[in-house]
This record gives sequence, structure tokens and C-alpha cells, in this order.
Amino acid sequence: MDGGILEREHELDRLASAAREAADGAGSVVLVHGEAGIGKSSLVKAMPGVLPTASRVLVGECDDLATRRPLGPFRDLVGGVGAELARALTAGGDRPRVYDALRAELTAAPHPAVLVVEDVHWADEASLDALRFLVHRVERLPAVLVLTYRDDELDRRHPLHHLLGQVSRAERVHRLPLPRLSPGAVHRLSAVSGLDPAEVYEVTSGNPFFVAEVVAAGGTGAVPPTVVDAVLARLRDLDDRTRDALEQLAVVPSAVERPLVDALLPDGVAELAVAEQRGLLTVTPERAGFRHELIRRAVVDSLPAARRIELNRQVLAALVVQPGSDPARVVHHAAQAGD
Repeated sequence: MDGGILEREHELDRLASAAREAADGAGSVVLVHGEAGIGKSSLVKAMPGVLPTASRVLVGECDDLATRRPLGPFRDLVGGVGAELARALTAGGDRPRVYDALRAELTAAPHPAVLVVEDVHWADEASLDALRFLVHRVERLPAVLVLTYRDDELDRRHPLHHLLGQVSRAERVHRLPLPRLSPGAVHRLSAVSGLDPAEVYEVTSGNPFFVAEVVAAGGTGAVPPTVVDAVLARLRDLDDRTRDALEQLAVVPSAVERPLVDALLPDGVAELAVAEQRGLLTVTPERAGFRHELIRRAVVDSLPAARRIELNRQVLAALVVQPGSDPARVVHHAAQAGD
């Protein structure tokens, strides 16, 4: 098996089973979800290899654009679908015509049709409407509707929740949450690089994207530029207050215990709610910490030196007044603050 899809046999088996059932007329919806970098696209790329021979695979993608493309993922299908659907999509404006053409396309031979819509957390309103139309009907079609999304991108007001609520009422739904890689899988991926697999696992927490980038970079010291870029892209839409809180915690090279969180952040853990929802942090009653060490390092590496110095000064000031502070931590932040 390709290194990019280690430990995904169960998910591929479920997809293959859904396709076989659809070939017999029992269509279904498959939800593939997980954090950024968990391997949703890799699973989609591996999927054709396990599907029945006659399967048709149609893949459309939603984009992270300031102005979303109306019916963007379905427009991606033009050139690989029938003339009626292509005309309906390129004519624009007539949604019922598009919906009917989509249903006809998924009904047409050969069977089954596997329609994949990637990154539906970025879907435009028209695409979400089209997906709701299909969700209501797919169980009567020789088709599988595969939706991939980042579950750490969904706050409670996200429009995708409406679609997911409808999916939950469908007759046949397969939920495939993608877990992180095990230490054994990370060992296999890093074995040829000469890196310490335990160290690779420690800094990546088994996130496949992070593992691949660290192995490609040949070490766990400096954060690979691709990881820094990916992390900064996720920070881009955060409000200033949340971003400031993340930067403050990032200069602490460990999970931050609750008393220190309360000392550093005016509103304590309440300031971390958005970052936790985005999958950047893990928050418990006792402490808060970054979900991946590489995320913390990437945030720190993105800071100007003056900002790092000031943030370390704030940590130092909080530590020296707390009873029982570890002297090693005090020395660390004193050195980083130039004190």
C-alpha cells in the first residue's frame, strides 16, 4: 500500500462496499471527515483502486475563495459528464435544471456512479442546495455521494450543519472519521529517512501531512516551510484576540497549566474557544496545549523577534510570582526575553 494511505484499509473497504450496494440500486452517502492534513484527499485518490470495475468516479472540489464559485464543484465535472448536465451547468441560473441533470447523470450507465465533492466546508450556497437535493434521492439511485470536509472548520453557525442534519436522516449513511496514524505507521513512513520515528511521532502526533513534510525535510528541528504556510493559512481568518492568545501560548514549549493560562490571558480559557473549535488547541480543565507540536513551532517561527521577546517577558513575569514555578522554565523564558 502507498505510504500516503497507510492504515486506511477499513475506510477503503467501506467505500468499496457502498459502491457494490449502489450498483444494485441501493445508493448511499459517505461522510469522510477529519482535521486538516489527515488524508481525506489521499483516500479519495486511492478509492478507484478498490471500486467495482464498471464504476464511474466523478470528482469536484470546493475552493477557499473570498467569493465562492456558484456550483463550483459541479462545474469541475464538465468534460467528464453527459451533454445535458454540461449544458445545464454552463448555461447558469437555472438550478432546477441542474438538479434534474445531476440526478439523470447519476442514474445513467455504467453503474455505480461515485460522485465525490471535496472540502464541502467551503461549498457555496448553490452547491449546498444541490447536495441537499441529491441527499434526499441518492438512496434510490445507483450512486454513492462522497462528501469530504474538515470537522475542525465547523463552528455552530456554519451552513454545512444544515446539510449534515439532512444526511443524518438518510436511510443509508456511512461515516468515516479519519484517525491519525499510529506510532507503527509513522515508523514505517520515517524508516527510510534515518529519522527517529518516536521523535517524528512526538512532533506530528501522527498527522499524515505533518509526517510527510517532516520526513521530506529530513529532520524535526526546523519546521518545514510547507507546514508553516499551512498553519498560517488556518490562522488567517481568526480574529485578532484569538490570534494574540495563540501567539502568547505558542512561546511556552509545553502544555500550559490552567493557572498560567489565567495569568497570561485576560479572560482565561474563554479566549481559546475559537482556536479549540478550529482544531488548533486541546483544552481541558487543567491545561491548554497545541494539538500538534509543529503547529506551536510554526506559530513561533512566524513571529517577529520583538514580538517573541515581549511574549516571553509576559510569561516570565507570570512565572516569577507563581509559587513553586519550575526554575528551569523561569530560566528558559528569561533567556528568550533577554532578561
